[in-house]
Amino acid sequence: MPLSKKGSKIKKAMIQQYGKKKGERVFYASANKGTIKGVEKTRRT
Repeated sequence: MPLSKKGSKIKKAMIQQYGKKKGERVFYASANKGTIKGVEKTRRT
């Protein structure tokens, strides 16, 4: 999943807070749940 600028910034902050493995898990879980929105790039049609 390609990340937007917002997504990269949030992911970096979570990795810094939780550590590499857990930070990534928390980030993607939050994104899938819908807690954080606008983290992946969208295609224009």
